[in-house]
Amino acid sequence: MFCPNCGTQLNDDSRFCSNCGAQIDAVREVHAAPEPTDERPMPPYVDPAGTAGNVADPAGPAGGPMPQMTYAPPVQNAYVPETPPQPVYPGQKDTMYVRRMPIILIIVLTLGFTINAWFTESTSMTLGLAASCVPGIVLIFLIFRMDRIEPEPVSLLVKCFFGGAILAVVGSMIIELLLEYAVSALFVPGTVMYCLVEAFILAATTEELCKYAVLKGFTWRHPAFNYQFDGVVYSTTVAIGFEIVENMLYLFDNTVGTALGRAAFPGHCVFGIYMGYYYGQAKSIELRGDVSGAAKMRKRGILTAVLIHGGYDFVCFLGASVEYEGLQILMGLAITAIMVVLNVMAYKSIKRYAVEDAQV
Repeated sequence: MFCPNCGTQLNDDSRFCSNCGAQIDAVREVHAAPEPTDERPMPPYVDPAGTAGNVADPAGPAGGPMPQMTYAPPVQNAYVPETPPQPVYPGQKDTMYVRRMPIILIIVLTLGFTINAWFTESTSMTLGLAASCVPGIVLIFLIFRMDRIEPEPVSLLVKCFFGGAILAVVGSMIIELLLEYAVSALFVPGTVMYCLVEAFILAATTEELCKYAVLKGFTWRHPAFNYQFDGVVYSTTVAIGFEIVENMLYLFDNTVGTALGRAAFPGHCVFGIYMGYYYGQAKSIELRGDVSGAAKMRKRGILTAVLIHGGYDFVCFLGASVEYEGLQILMGLAITAIMVVLNVMAYKSIKRYAVEDAQV
């Protein structure tokens, strides 16, 4: 053993240095540290505070306590097992085909209804009406199932349904009847401009505004409207009521093929999804104190629904006005493609809106 103060060699049982008189007991505890397990030489002790000073002074430098001197063995190259990366959705093992199955079914059903509409002229009207209503009803139940945080009151949903089926339908019929005279007087029926005005003004704007009036009047101040996805639920409920009655009215003057064609694309429900999304966002914005921002968001929802509705109707009206068989086939294919795209987009949108749901 050596004195840490002057370096004089001492006996192992010495308590004080024979040369400078420094106390050796504290140093003996340091040298009693366990031996390292590897064969590498023990590193020298380093005082981290640099305050070892005169070891003979038990009080330490500046009258403070003597610092504790410890020995840390060298770090070994220990083996650390690798943790396998966790999947984004633990436990989900669905294949790509299973995840894509709803979209595949939507495409198949859309094409199936459309093709049947081309070749079906007359059959049971009851079957035709049921076929035209089933896709919209399935879509609305899908939306109800996605509203998992807090289901909506049945009484409010019934009110929205009959509001769309009666109030919105009657209101739009009266407005369209009045506007039709003005449109027919200003534009030649069958022309592109007439189809454009008929689609975007006569049909889309009138019907979407009537549905919006029912939606806002029944739900905006209702206490159950406390989540953003509720706007989608209310809007599509109004829309399915409107669509069922409209399908019935179409069947009075058309064939079952028309009913099957309308079944291929539950348009009002699809338009209601986008209106309802912005409607729910607007509710959240108003509760944060931005009344003008909420109004702009509601207008954005109406405009989005009108643009999608009017664009679809314009292609349909234009296809019905052409006389050449080749153009009719091309327009029919274009309408089918638009229906497939809008149906798939609607399914993806409601899934995303349900995941993004938050309290208003």
